Amino acid sequence: MKRILNCCTSDFNAQPGAEELFAAMKASEGRTLLAEVAADTVPLYPDVTNAELVSAFGADLILLKGYNTEAHSVAGAPGEGGYKHIKLLTGRLVGVSLEVVGNPDIENPRCLTQKTLERVRDADFLCLTGYDKPDVDKQTMLEAIKLAQAYFPGFLMVAKFYAKGLAEAAEYAEYISAGAHAAVIPAPGSCPGSREEVVSRAVDAVHRAGGLAMTTISSSQEGADPETVKLIGLASKRCGSDVHNFGDAGCAGIAAPEAIQALSIAIRGKRHTYVRMASSILR
Repeated sequence: MKRILNCCTSDFNAQPGAEELFAAMKASEGRTLLAEVAADTVPLYPDVTNAELVSAFGADLILLKGYNTEAHSVAGAPGEGGYKHIKLLTGRLVGVSLEVVGNPDIENPRCLTQKTLERVRDADFLCLTGYDKPDVDKQTMLEAIKLAQAYFPGFLMVAKFYAKGLAEAAEYAEYISAGAHAAVIPAPGSCPGSREEVVSRAVDAVHRAGGLAMTTISSSQEGADPETVKLIGLASKRCGSDVHNFGDAGCAGIAAPEAIQALSIAIRGKRHTYVRMASSILR
């Protein structure tokens, strides 16, 4: 695979190997943009899915949040097919987020279990998402990585969130050492205490462990004005971020479209942004 910046739909057709996708992101030198889409949320505009909308405004990759692995459906998409159908509509790589919970035997099609992993084996990438809950700690996440490795063959991201702000830098590195390919870290200015020097330490720790660092705007600043988003994006790039992630709490289950475009232009300029926006899915 070429670097993500130069990929088009034909490069994204097959499920990429984990190392292949890792190399494509790394080669893009901090200019890869991932946008989350709340799978069950009614689209901002009913004539088009939210996944198509974020693609049109510059996203390279799409992560489906709250995805029902049993129904395999995405709000606004005609018919069924879930992430496979979204990939056909957008020509992008499409991944799935599964929530990590304390009870791995829970019967929830949106949470991480052996059963849900087996249902999404051919997704382009997988994100293990752990929220700030009493029964979800670092050890829970490490066990989740082990489970995911056993049933999912592709690229693996880990996102552990804390209400207090960032985790210690060493924690993000542990996720890489345990087998994840990338760790998600709050972007500068996106949560309490997320100063550039703190985020930089976490990014550096992930890099030393051999992983990719993904900075995320996921505290409702997905709906901030474009100028604020640009500042956050440039700060993330100064910290060494490999991938810039946009959460789904901007408007109607996605980041504000104009914020996606603003972030894209800030981190890689109009050339790569406009090419991504305009490139046909027939290429």
